[in-house]
Amino acid sequence: MTKHTDTLVIGAGPAGISAAITLQKAGIPNIVIDKSSFPREKVCGGLVTNKTLKALMRLLNVRDPRRLKETFADHSDTVEIYDKNKRLTCSKVSKYLRFVKRNRFDFFLVKQYKSLGGTIYENEKNYQADFSKQEIRLTDGNIIYYDHLIVADGALSVTGAALGLPGQEFSFCIEAYAPKTQIKNHDRTKVYFGIIDNGYAWVFPSGKEVCIGLGGEYDKSVSYIKKLKAFLEQLKIDPESCRIRGAFVPSGKVNDQSSLPENVILAGDAGGFIDPIYGEGLYFALSSGIAAAKSRISSPKSFKNKYLKMMAGHIKMISHGYRLKKIFFKKRIQEIFKKRLGGKDSFVSFYCDNQVSTYRYSYSALFSLYIDYKKRVFIR
Repeated sequence: MTKHTDTLVIGAGPAGISAAITLQKAGIPNIVIDKSSFPREKVCGGLVTNKTLKALMRLLNVRDPRRLKETFADHSDTVEIYDKNKRLTCSKVSKYLRFVKRNRFDFFLVKQYKSLGGTIYENEKNYQADFSKQEIRLTDGNIIYYDHLIVADGALSVTGAALGLPGQEFSFCIEAYAPKTQIKNHDRTKVYFGIIDNGYAWVFPSGKEVCIGLGGEYDKSVSYIKKLKAFLEQLKIDPESCRIRGAFVPSGKVNDQSSLPENVILAGDAGGFIDPIYGEGLYFALSSGIAAAKSRISSPKSFKNKYLKMMAGHIKMISHGYRLKKIFFKKRIQEIFKKRLGGKDSFVSFYCDNQVSTYRYSYSALFSLYIDYKKRVFIR
């Protein structure tokens, strides 16, 4: 049996499924395939900032964020920053940081797509692609022909490799969950520097649990399991009581898509879209997925070109952040940063509300952010 669709989406994570939802609402025929079945586990701290919330609301045509309350596992209005086990700051934020559990969140989006009449093939681990013929052969032998292809199959994109793209740079994240009863002030967002080189560790509220993890630029000489177990012990949590899972994520260097055919684009982690400093990926997943669909809707004959133009601002933000990361995580800079940050609670609040949560300031404009913060403090 053969099928033809206008747009084939490979990957049903937030990037792929947000593209499919947008296409479905616009009446553009599309099909989604994914290697897993849903719900499924996914390594992710689950941070949803205010900008991500707005992207989700646009995707689902929701005006009141309270309608999405059940989508989130938890929220927090307090951020603590640590140097190893020494607390440097404790800051209230005006824009809530929300958190999701990816098994529930991704499944929620898949159900939204299905409710719109979307078609998804799950457990497609061994599909075969012939890009010259614009066809995908499914595991059962059925063939799907497509006009446009959205590749959103994650950081280790099998499809991207098959298209001839060079492998991207990676970071590595590893995490565990523990009952909230084992953590003091478990409703707070906690970030720890000094636990791992070229990255950070975290404790995020997540329903009845806390998500505890660490991540940074991938180094094959590092035992991430040992690092996480040591961090858990620092928090007085028995590592043997936790199920530990890890995964590769993009490092923050966006993939060059110029060599791809005009009818093919990469979205989400497959395209390298992630914040290089924080590792926030959900915002870029939703944004790139929506942009992919809108590019097809408005410019089917210049699909890739339109998409890259729509994503230009995001690519610029990521590129500036990537350059900053190379400086920020140098040991000497880290020491200066931690020394000067101590006690600067109001600055961390301002930074979280105006950069982390909203990207009101780009990474190339952080000096302007600091000047505006100083003016704000002076006025008060």
